[in-house]
Amino acid sequence: MSIQNKLLENLRNSQKTYPWNDLVTLLRKLGYEKKEMAGSRVRFYNPTTNHIIRLHRPHPENVIKGGALNDVKEKLKEEGIL
Repeated sequence: MSIQNKLLENLRNSQKTYPWNDLVTLLRKLGYEKKEMAGSRVRFYNPTTNHIIRLHRPHPENVIKGGALNDVKEKLKEEGIL
């Protein structure tokens, strides 16, 4: 199983939290470019599909959870990735 498939499977099965670094790695492998915005805001843009995912970088923990996790999963489902 490739790293991308493993990360996708872990995201698909995650219920409460998902490591931020794994999300960044996964989105890069899916063709998204990371752009730091003001404060803790981060934008992931896929130039191939013109798809944008906007998040706040988690702090002090290094995991996304709750609504942010659900939003990422929903956005990737809309794109047919997840």
